[in-house]
Amino acid sequence: MNNIDTIVSIATPMGTGAISVIRCSGDNTANIINTFFKKKLSSRQAYYVNFKKENIVIDDVVAIYYAAPKSYTGEDMLEIMCHGGPVMYQLIINEILQIDNCRLAKPGEFSERAFLNNKMSLLEAESLCALINAKTEAAALAARESMSGKMTKDLLGVDNAILKTRIQVEALLDFSDEDIETEGIQSISKLINDSKKEISKILEKLKNNRLLFETSKVAVIGKPNTGKSSLINYLTEDEVSIVNKKAGTTRDVVSKIFSLDGVPVTIFDTAGIRDTNDLIEKEGRERALKQAASANIVVYLYNVSDGIDQEDIEILSNIRKANENILVAANKIDLIEKEVLEKIKANNKEDLFISIKENINMNMMRNKILEYLKSAIKNSSSGLYNIKNIEHLNQAYQEIDGIQINLNELELIAEKLKMAQKNISMVLDNNDDERVLSGIFSNFCIGK
Repeated sequence: MNNIDTIVSIATPMGTGAISVIRCSGDNTANIINTFFKKKLSSRQAYYVNFKKENIVIDDVVAIYYAAPKSYTGEDMLEIMCHGGPVMYQLIINEILQIDNCRLAKPGEFSERAFLNNKMSLLEAESLCALINAKTEAAALAARESMSGKMTKDLLGVDNAILKTRIQVEALLDFSDEDIETEGIQSISKLINDSKKEISKILEKLKNNRLLFETSKVAVIGKPNTGKSSLINYLTEDEVSIVNKKAGTTRDVVSKIFSLDGVPVTIFDTAGIRDTNDLIEKEGRERALKQAASANIVVYLYNVSDGIDQEDIEILSNIRKANENILVAANKIDLIEKEVLEKIKANNKEDLFISIKENINMNMMRNKILEYLKSAIKNSSSGLYNIKNIEHLNQAYQEIDGIQINLNELELIAEKLKMAQKNISMVLDNNDDERVLSGIFSNFCIGK
C-alpha cells in the first residue's frame, strides 16, 4: 500500500506495567527509525537502543524492525518496547506523531491492513477478534485453532474435492453413455459423499464455536422458593445468590458470568414472581420479566409438589410473548413419592424433572441448557461471529445433498456442484471458474 499514513498505537493494555509495546506500521517506519534511533536496524532482529529526541534520551528501549512484506500487516513495521507506565509510552507516541503522515491507529486497523495485504483471511481475522475477547479457556483454544488456519485448510480440502468432481463431470459430458465406465461414476459418488461429510463437520464446529465466541444470557425465572438461587449456585459453583426458605429473598436481578462446559454464559437470578403488595417485590417482578425478554433462553422453575398452577401458566404466557425459548424444569423431585412423580411426568412430558439438592438429573439440565442455547443463538445477531459463513456452507451442503447420480442428469449435477463451490468460494474468497476449465485440459486432455 503506497503513500498511506503510518499508524501508531500502544499494543499492550494501557496502565502501569513492567513494559509497554508501541507498534508502528506504514511507509514512514524507516523515517521513524532514522529520526529517533539514528542507526539502521536489520529486519527481524532485536536492538537495545536509546530513543532520543535530538540529543536527549527519552528512554532506553528494545526495538524490532520488520521489513515488508514479512510483517504482521505486510507493511514496514516497528515495535518499540519501552518502560511501562502511561507517562513514558505516551511521551514516545507523542514524539512519533510529530513525523509527517503519522497518526494514531483506529481500533483493529493493524489487523485490517493485514487482511487487505493478504496476510490473513477474513476467517482468521474474526478468530483473532474472538481470541482477544475470549471469556473461557475453551473459547480461547477454539479461536486459536481457527487462527492457525486449520479451518481454512479444511475448507480448501472440500473446495478441491468439489473442484475435482466438477472436472470429472464436465469431462463425462463430452462422452456418450456407452463410453462412460462404472469406475468414473463411482469416483464421482464417493467424492460427493466425502464432501458432504466434511462440510457437516465444519458446520458443526462453526456452530459450536459461535457458542464459545459469544457470551450467552440465561435468565432463571419462577415463583418464590422454587430453587432459582440454588440452581444459580449449583451451575456457577459459587455462592452467588442467597438461599433461604423465606419467600422473596431475591428482590433484584443478580448476575454472574461463568463457564458452562467451556461456553461463556451470563446467568441471571431474578426475583420470585408472585402477586404482592410489596412495592420492592413488584419492581423485582418487572425486572425479572424484562430480563427474560433479553435472554437467549429462560429456565423456568416450579416446585413439583405444587405443580403448574394458573399463576405459572400466566407467567409463562407473559414470558412467551417476548421469548419462546423456554426450558421448563420441575424441581424438588426428591420430596415426593415415586408413583406420584411418574403420574406428573406423564402429564408434563416436555418438562425436565430435577432435584438440585440431591443432584438428580443435573447433568441433563446442563446439557439441555447448552442445547437450547445452540438453538437460540442460531438465529441471533452475529456479533463477533460471521453468520454468513454458516449460511453459505449450509447452502453448499444442500446443493450437493440433492444430487442423484444419474447419467441423464450430468448437466444438472454439474450445475449443482458449481453452485456448491460458489458458496464455499464466498467463504474462501477464491471464486474462479477458470480452475475447472484448466483442470479439464490438464487431467483429461480434451480436444486432442
